[in-house]
Amino acid sequence: MQHPEHPKFWPFRKQLSTIIIIALFSILSCGLFGAWRLQQFSASQITIQQSSQNLQHHLRTNLEKTRIIGEIHTQLRLYMQSGGTDNLNLIHDSSEDLQRRDLSPEEKRNLEQFLEMIAILEVRMKSLDENTKKVFLLEKNLIKTTGQLMSISSVEQGNVIRPLVIGSCLQHHQLFVQSIVASHIEVLNRIQQEAADIFSTLEIQLTALSNTLNPDQQKFIEKLKSINYELDETVQTITAIRIATLEAQHKTEQFLDDINTTTTLDSQSQNANANALINKNLQQARANLLIMSASLIVAALMFAVIAFFLHQRMIKPLVAFVKLLRRMTKLLANFRGQQVAEDENILQLTEMGNNRHDELGEAALAVTTLITRLRELSLFRQTIEADESTADIYARLSQIFVHKLGLERFVILEQSDEKDSTLAPVYCNPPELASELPEFAMAEHCRAKRTGLMITSLETPLICKQYPFSDTMDHVCIPMLVGGNIVGVIQFLFSLDLPVEVQRNKNMAIEEARYYIAEALPILQAKRLTHKLEGMATKDPLTGLYNRRYLDGCIDKLVEGALRRKSKIGILMCDIDHFKRVNDLFGHDTGDFVLVHLAQICQHCARKADLVIRFGGEEFLIILPDCDESCAATLAERIRVTVEESNIHTPNRTLQQTISIGVAEFSYTSTKTIWDIIKLADIALYQAKSNGRNQVLICQDVSALIEEEE
Repeated sequence: MQHPEHPKFWPFRKQLSTIIIIALFSILSCGLFGAWRLQQFSASQITIQQSSQNLQHHLRTNLEKTRIIGEIHTQLRLYMQSGGTDNLNLIHDSSEDLQRRDLSPEEKRNLEQFLEMIAILEVRMKSLDENTKKVFLLEKNLIKTTGQLMSISSVEQGNVIRPLVIGSCLQHHQLFVQSIVASHIEVLNRIQQEAADIFSTLEIQLTALSNTLNPDQQKFIEKLKSINYELDETVQTITAIRIATLEAQHKTEQFLDDINTTTTLDSQSQNANANALINKNLQQARANLLIMSASLIVAALMFAVIAFFLHQRMIKPLVAFVKLLRRMTKLLANFRGQQVAEDENILQLTEMGNNRHDELGEAALAVTTLITRLRELSLFRQTIEADESTADIYARLSQIFVHKLGLERFVILEQSDEKDSTLAPVYCNPPELASELPEFAMAEHCRAKRTGLMITSLETPLICKQYPFSDTMDHVCIPMLVGGNIVGVIQFLFSLDLPVEVQRNKNMAIEEARYYIAEALPILQAKRLTHKLEGMATKDPLTGLYNRRYLDGCIDKLVEGALRRKSKIGILMCDIDHFKRVNDLFGHDTGDFVLVHLAQICQHCARKADLVIRFGGEEFLIILPDCDESCAATLAERIRVTVEESNIHTPNRTLQQTISIGVAEFSYTSTKTIWDIIKLADIALYQAKSNGRNQVLICQDVSALIEEEE
């Protein structure tokens, strides 16, 4: 049974190679993707570290800037309050320190403007200090001149002058003090206005007073007016300086605040940038983590799919295939009782083989082929076991060769006996081949019989010298080997010059034929041995005739056939006359020659359907189916005459013998058994001997004797 190959065959090796390539590609892809993502993560980590370091550096720098600016601001306030050179020096030192820091161009411009203002403020502070000293000096001169004026004036005039000048001086001094401590320009503007009003008022009062005084007193009044004017001018100068100083202070503080604000904004910007970068990289790291997790999940799913594929395509079918094989193994051990289940398993294997395009499907088809072949061989074996003879087995082999395998020309040759060396054909197809076959007078002339090997001229032309058709046909000879002995040869014949494809098919058919031959050989040998044993048990080894045991086994069938056909059976009981004298005079060897000669005459004279049996020492029983008494008497007389007229040649002499025969008839209407009829024939035989021997006597002639015995 041949199965066509699948059009799309996908072997396990290719499936596994594909799966391995997919797995390696997936692992490589995941590895490269993971390496790329890891590199990105490392780059992000480095960026975050650099950003953190830069942020820390900027924070430290800006903090230091803020500290320096705070220190400058503090020293500036102290300098504005005290005008001390130490504070001014600290301001310059701090400014130089600030210049050494990492400043933006705008911060550098603001710092330069601040230093210019500090220089201007320093000049003004010096001018303020000088005018402050001048105020004290003018106040002192004013009081001194007032005292001089009062010394030349009367008491009444003194009481007018003193309060007027001293009060104006005190008012100027108060305004001076207020201007010194004032921190708002509005206050200084008010002080400046009040100082101008005091000066104007004092100027008017002194002018009015001067009109009432003498020339000497008027000189002092003019001097007081001059001092007052200078004092007023000094106060106005101080106030103006203070206004300018406050404005400069405000501007410097504004510059400091701008620098500080710029530093703060820079810190905030750097912090925001760092936070944004950190957040960006953290998001990227989170995305990498999610992508890596997704990649691992996808890889796990992919390997799960591969595992599922392996399970569904390989492991599960392989397990099912193994289970089927186990069941088939059990069923093969008991082929006869499990035909239905075996057919279901074969259907499952066939379906697996048709649906799968890989080694498992191929194995399933191969196992199906093997099981089908074993099943066919088993059925063939069961069939030939029930056949009666080797001829039936050869006929069934012929049907297999011709109708199943397409081997139309063959010859079965068999060695009939171990003692007989002749190898003769027992079956030919077509039958006309028998007349053209060579005669193997010696079985060893056959090359296959002699070597025990398959002989083929398809591979080695003219390999066998005994083969008669070398010019027209090729041959393949298969020896039939049983128990180490070759009992025959099967010869297959083919036309010459077969096409390669046809020759390949013929070789495959011969290979399958060898399986059937191997199955048939034990049965053939068993049939041969059974036939041989039956012959040994039912035939007389001297004469080759059936013995009494065979008669016991077949007599009932003969009677049943006669009753069914409503026919008669003739019975002949034969005995050699004076046979004891032959043994006594010439020996038992001569007696054996006489027995064999008589047996041959009986077989020759009897019909093919008749049964010749050696019934006892020199007695022979002949059963004649479908033969009445007269027909039996005629055959008996022919046997008697043939024996009387024939010469028996022995190694030492030639003899002549006679025979006496008793005849009886068994009819389907008879009330007697077949054994009763045989007894009647035996009585007739003894009556013939009593009547002088060498005669045929029918049992009707001795009926009176039988009645007397009863």
